[in-house]
This record gives sequence, structure tokens and C-alpha cells, in this order.
Amino acid sequence: MKIYRSLACVILAGLGAIPQLQAQSDGVQTAKDKKAYNEKVLVTAPYQPNLGTVNKPVFRPSFSDTTVQSALVDYQINSRPYSVSYPVENIKAAKMLGEPIAKLWNNSIRLGVGWNSYKTFSPLAELNFGIGRNRKYEFAAFLRHHSVFGNIKDYDRFKANNSYTEAHVKGGIMTDKFLVNMDLMYKQNMVNCYGVNNSENIDAVLSDDEFLDFADQPKRWYQNARGVITFKDNARKEDDVRFDAYVDYNLNTNNWHRNSSENTVIAGGNVSRQIMDTRKGLDALALGAQFRFEDNTFRDGIGDGGWLYEEGAEGIEQVYYRGNELHNAYHVEFGPNLRYTYEFLELNAALMFHVFGNNASKAPYVEKQTKFQFNPVIDLRLHIIDKILTLYLGTDGGVRRNTVDYISSVNPYLHPLRFTDLGFTRDKFNAYVGLTGNFTRHIDFRIEASAHFMEDMLSFDYYRYDFGMHANYYGYNDFVPLYSGDIFNLKARGDLNFRWDERILAHVDATYNYYEKTLYYAPAFKANIAFKYNMAGNRLSLYTNLMISTGMKALDRRGNEVWLNRKGVYDWSLGAEYRFIKRMTAFLNLNNIIGQRYYLWNDYQAYRFSFMAGITVDF
Repeated sequence: MKIYRSLACVILAGLGAIPQLQAQSDGVQTAKDKKAYNEKVLVTAPYQPNLGTVNKPVFRPSFSDTTVQSALVDYQINSRPYSVSYPVENIKAAKMLGEPIAKLWNNSIRLGVGWNSYKTFSPLAELNFGIGRNRKYEFAAFLRHHSVFGNIKDYDRFKANNSYTEAHVKGGIMTDKFLVNMDLMYKQNMVNCYGVNNSENIDAVLSDDEFLDFADQPKRWYQNARGVITFKDNARKEDDVRFDAYVDYNLNTNNWHRNSSENTVIAGGNVSRQIMDTRKGLDALALGAQFRFEDNTFRDGIGDGGWLYEEGAEGIEQVYYRGNELHNAYHVEFGPNLRYTYEFLELNAALMFHVFGNNASKAPYVEKQTKFQFNPVIDLRLHIIDKILTLYLGTDGGVRRNTVDYISSVNPYLHPLRFTDLGFTRDKFNAYVGLTGNFTRHIDFRIEASAHFMEDMLSFDYYRYDFGMHANYYGYNDFVPLYSGDIFNLKARGDLNFRWDERILAHVDATYNYYEKTLYYAPAFKANIAFKYNMAGNRLSLYTNLMISTGMKALDRRGNEVWLNRKGVYDWSLGAEYRFIKRMTAFLNLNNIIGQRYYLWNDYQAYRFSFMAGITVDF
């Protein structure tokens, strides 16, 4: 029997050698043809793909360009359940790369200098640091400072200086059973309130004793220190209980009269368990719950008191309030959630409960209150054509506290706030429907429409001084928050992305908002068009961005309604980066190249044409 097996092996080996011999004989040319001997050998072998260990890339804490724009008012308040299950998708086909793989630098320094048509000087400095790939821990840091010094035409009575500094340090530990991350962040924003036109006569008013404190140009600075610790369970089995928890602490300070500070503590967590999983994850059911607690304490006039004007039975009266007044605001959010998938269907649902209010027993002008809100959260996705077309629809809602940090990030040109200015914005209920998918492997899209029943959406108005002889002068150049009350908002938005390998990137997004009543500083339509082209073996990158916005309504110093940017805003920017040596890249950014004059806020004109040039060094 062994002899027969040996003969069979020899016969098979001989049959396998025939094609090889044929390949060799086909490659032999006679002396009559070229009088030379040529041989072609084709060696074949079965493909054996091998996926090596995947290291988690280091986290880059932050990145932003050199264009500074003041934020426009917009809202997206969500209380959707956080899913701690990890959906598994098919691994994409491996792309075989040539050796050696290009080295990725972990660290970089960027230095830039800017200038504009108003002879405004603008320095930029950035530092990125990372330890690279590691299976057990990660560490990264980011530092950035950007300043602008100068004046703006027709508003050069005051300087339009501003500066922004931020630092972000991130660390993490990764084990088989859990992941722990810590983020430490700091930022400082400083602006000068320059929004007084040269034609406005305010010298006589500012020379009076009542306004001596405001004779110098107002300057506003804000500081935020934040620390976040996150813990995530790395469950090893499909039916294990999965959970995560986090603690987020914020300290905000500013230079409002006698200094003010705000403390915010947020704690929360999520837990879930997959109770059904069949057919390799195509049919799965998970149940869980989430919890979030937020507490805000605003301390105004630390260690000091002050006189405030109140309207009494006999007219305007001065009332003294002691310092160290506490204004506690709280928000508790909790609810059970469900996640279900079945072939082409995916469902996320939750019953979210919100309890929020103010404990204002020691604070003037604030009514002590507690409110309750319930939001059924449903997100249903139908994968009509897998990986190509998905229809989604659902309901949502939520509550957000308008903290000092948030309000100043939208509009930093603020008058010293009172407690009543720090309220809640509520998305009582919203419903949405949309389509997302891919036209081809290079193009993806999303379109969505939603209806929101809102309460106290944030906008802004001037703070007006209106005392006696100054009745004809209605304000300086600083703002206070203004809340809308109940308001209905209809929103439509969409985006389109195009990618061609790493050579061409293009993006378009647009948003339209309809409000049933006037909301100041809220343009109805906004859009962005961006394009990037990499060439010369990715050594040269060209990019452009066009920001489009319609006009918006505002209130002037006398309380009259005015239009800003009636013809719309078209802010077009161009840029280029060129890697001229292995570790050094030069960049050039041209901002607002058409030099349009438009307003961020009433009497706050934006910079016109400006440019910044610099280098980036990798190490």
C-alpha cells in the first residue's frame, strides 16, 4: 500500500512539473531568431494574507487653522443614549504597500507670522508632542497661541487686539480589562471691545463721573481649566456587562467687576448588557441605562459686595448686596436605553428624564425653581441598500445650561453678567428624518430635516445705560445674553464629501434655519465649500475654503432693529503647504481674499484681507 502511495506522489509531482517545463520551453528562442538564449520563469504560490498586530495610534489633542472667526448662534442639543456595545464591521481588503513604510513623525512645531491690509500684526505658535505607538499607554500634548494686534478701519478709536491660548495634555492606560484616559485642558481668551464707530460722539458722555470706570477701552478675558477622567470596561465576552464612567470638572474665571468665577462638576456613566446575539451579530439586543449629573456654582464679586439699582415703589433705589453670593444650578439626566439590530434594521431607543433648576435663595434677581422634562429618544435606521443607502428617522430633545464658558465662546464682548443671564436652553421635543449613503466608493452624502420646539434660545443685545442726563446715549460696546422664550425652529441640512485616494478631497455642507419669530444674530442660511489637492507625491498641497452666510437681524444701541450683512457674507480663503525638505514644511494662508467688510456683531466689523506664512518642523 505504501508503494502505491509513493508511486502516486511521483506521478502527481511529474504532472505538476509539466507546466513549468512548458513555460521554460516557451521562453527559449532559436538561434535562427535572435541567435541567443532567453528564459522566462513564472513562479506562482497561493496568497497567504497576514494581518499583524494593530497598534492604537496616539491621540492628537487638537488642531485648528489660523483663521479666527466668531461663532454664530446655532443649536444641536441631544440626549441620545450612549452605546457601549462595539459593533463589528467587515474588515476592508488589505492594501499591500511597498517597503519601507514611510516614517510618521510624532512631534512638530509650527511658527507663523500674519499681516493684513490694516497693518495688523499676528503671531502664531504651535507645539505637538506624542510618544508614538504603544500597546499599554499613550501620552500626547498640544500647545497653541495666536494673537492679533492692531486696529480696524473706521473703528480705530480703539484697538481690536485679541489673543487665544490653549494647552491640552492627554494620557491613557490600556489593559485587557479596562481603558482609563485623563485629559487636562486650559484655555485663555482675551478681547478688546472695539465696536464704537469713529463717527459716534461719546467723549462728552465718557468724561462724566458716572462713566469714569468705562473711559478706558474695555477688555474682556476668560480662563477655563478643565480635567476629565474616563473609565471604560473592555469586556472580554459578548454577554458580559459593559460600562463606562466619567468625571468632568471645569473652573471658569473672568475679569468682570471684582472678578467672577464659575465651577462646573459633571459626573456620569453608562451600563449595558447584550442579552441576545445570533447569526454572528446580525441579530442582537442590548439593554442598558445612562446617568448624568451637572452642578454649576457661579460666584460673583468674591470677597466683596456692591450696590445695584432696583426699581422700587418710590422710583429707582440703590440696594446693597453682600459678596460671595452663590447661584447653584443643577441638571440631572437619566434613563434606560435599548439597542437592537436585525439584518437591515438598527434601533436605538431611550426614555430620558431631565430634572433641572436653580437653588438661588442667596442670589438677587433669580427665582428659585425646579423643572422637569421627559424626552422619548428613538433613532431608527433602515439600511435599504447595505453600505450604499440608509434611511433614518427619530425623535430627540435635551437641556443645556448656558454657562459663562459657553456664552463667552459664542460672544466674548460681554458686559458683566448678572445671575439672570445664566439660564437653561431647552429642546423640548424634536423629530427628524434623513438619508445617508454613498453614490460611489469616492462620494458619500447626508441630507436631513428636523423640527424643534425650543425654549430660551440664546441671542444677544446691547447693555444700555439710560440714566437721567444720559438718556440720549443708550450704551457702550458690550452685550448681554437675550433669551427667545418659546420658539419653533425648522432646520434642513446636508453635506457631500468626495475623496480620490489621498490626492483630491472636497466637501460641501449647508444649513437652513427657519424661526417662527426673530432670533438676533442667527443667519437663516450658512454653507461651507472646501477643496484640497495633493500633488508632487504629496509634497505640495493646495486648499481653499468658501464660507457663505445670509444676513441677520440685530438691535442697535437705541433698541432699533437693524440688518447686518444684508447682501450676505462671502469669506473666501486660499492656502498652500510645501514640504521642501524631509522634516520641514512651509505654509501660506490667504484669508478673506475678496476683502469683504462684514460684521460679526453689531458695530464689530471683521478683519478684511489678511495672510499668514510660516514653517512646520517635524521631529
